[in-house]
Amino acid sequence: MAGWTTNRQAKRPPQRRRAELDATLTGSERSADESLTLDALLAARRELNDEPQPLSRPRAGPQEQLTRLVEAEIIPRLMLLHRPPPLAACPAAPVFAPTQAHVTTLSTLAVHDDAQAAVLYVHSLVELGATHEQVLLDLLAASARHLGVMWEEDFYSFSEVTIGLWRLQRVLHDFAHLEPPPLTGVAAGRRCLLAAVPGTQHTFGLAIVTEFFMRGGWEVDSHPQASWEALRAQVAREHFDVFGLSISSGECIAEIVSGILDTRRTAANPRLFVMVGGPMAALMPDLAQRCGADAMASDASTAVALANASLPSRVRGV
Repeated sequence: MAGWTTNRQAKRPPQRRRAELDATLTGSERSADESLTLDALLAARRELNDEPQPLSRPRAGPQEQLTRLVEAEIIPRLMLLHRPPPLAACPAAPVFAPTQAHVTTLSTLAVHDDAQAAVLYVHSLVELGATHEQVLLDLLAASARHLGVMWEEDFYSFSEVTIGLWRLQRVLHDFAHLEPPPLTGVAAGRRCLLAAVPGTQHTFGLAIVTEFFMRGGWEVDSHPQASWEALRAQVAREHFDVFGLSISSGECIAEIVSGILDTRRTAANPRLFVMVGGPMAALMPDLAQRCGADAMASDASTAVALANASLPSRVRGV
């Protein structure tokens, strides 16, 4: 009987034998003359897979036949149904996104806690995935602006804001040493002079801009407390490609116009590119036109992009 069944299977096309095998496994109806024993079912499966037939042996009992069927057919199909998805289908790890709560916490630590608390807090956010640019712009610069708002609303005193900004400066200095700026870049070999309007009390924003320029490949000379006379003398004595000025008040626009005009006249580089920015950039969209500058940047990354665009095409590699 077993040999007859096997020979009968061999005469059928592989497609029909496969259909019979699937119908048996799924419980589909079939005629009585086409019913298969478990041994015949396994034999047909070996034929389809080009597996060698085993040596003749005594006919297995119902329990052994059932075990062999489960091992050969049922378990492999269940494994295919429940196998884990490929790695490409797994969702990506969440990206860190700074929030106002992070900014507020950092500002509070900088003002009220010990000097190391703000440093440790920023390091913890870096471990959560905060990028270098997020630390500089979305955390440190944003915290400095938040302290300014708290000062204007009389929530913090001038001394508290000064302490807070000093501690943020320490965080910036500590963080900058973790990832040194590159030695090459689009502006490699180009120089910029960065300064604040003489008399400016808080210049933390200028430190952020300085860090961005250094990481953009610029050679930076930063003077947050220099006088107009000192700035003009340095620009006249040395070759700078860009002169950037941070403006925090609109009360000295006339002074700034005069200072920029005199700086241009005495500059060693007749094509000196003058750019303005700082807190007043958010309040005066036409700040560059008012001051006689070539461009205005609302943040540090924009400042670097404008400075790079000002370079001759042979330097930019265009």
